[in-house]
Amino acid sequence: MRSLAAAITGPGLATGVERDGPMAAFAQRNMDHLGVGVKVIEGDALEGHKARAPYDRVHSGIGVPCVPVPWVEQLAPGGRLLTTLVTRTPSWPGQLLVTRTVAGTIEAVLRGRARGYRPLLGYRWLDVLDHRARIKDDPGTARSTRLTPPPDEAYGFWLAAAYRAPGLVRDFKAETMTIVAPDDDSWAVVGPDDGTVRVHGPRDVWAELEDLHSRWEQAGRPERYRVDFCDSSGLQHVTSGAGSKALSWTLPPLAAVPRQLP
Repeated sequence: MRSLAAAITGPGLATGVERDGPMAAFAQRNMDHLGVGVKVIEGDALEGHKARAPYDRVHSGIGVPCVPVPWVEQLAPGGRLLTTLVTRTPSWPGQLLVTRTVAGTIEAVLRGRARGYRPLLGYRWLDVLDHRARIKDDPGTARSTRLTPPPDEAYGFWLAAAYRAPGLVRDFKAETMTIVAPDDDSWAVVGPDDGTVRVHGPRDVWAELEDLHSRWEQAGRPERYRVDFCDSSGLQHVTSGAGSKALSWTLPPLAAVPRQLP
């Protein structure tokens, strides 16, 4: 990615930040060998690199729960920042594009995506493997459902579900749509195509998604969301638009990253 950035920007204009000292040195040797003129800095990537700012483009090879403020502050007028936004589930990540306009104002758009970069701190993976045999033996109690399973490409809905119905994991290898809440020992198995859903456990996973889907439709089936950085509390707020029917939530803050021992 660094060499690609250098090919786009020109020699001497691309900067990479690596938290791990040996990795930074290794990367710098590779860049020097390629002769692409990239400067690799050892430092905290969440702080960017102020000494060489402002930047026309900022690209993050890690997923973050919200946007580090230095990344935005170090954008040049007309600059863009692209990062994976890790959500409250590993199943439905987001892609966030932040633009600093020529006038200096910040515009940020969040969209759902099928995949993205790994999280900065890794994931305590909400695994469905432990539940597969149990789900196969006992899918749950059948009931009718008013919700046809939303397609995988309904990224705006699934992104909202990652926040508004947190802790759910989609088993993409199941024969029919299967969504598990591992921490609540609950799941929902849909169909196939018979207007029913089978639910198990104290948490009615599918009822949450039914209600959320209704709200998503009332909000205009948004596929993109605006992110606001202007809150004096430092929190970053997401909304599908104005009005009482808009879908909205607040992004979790960044957690402190412990330094690696030498």
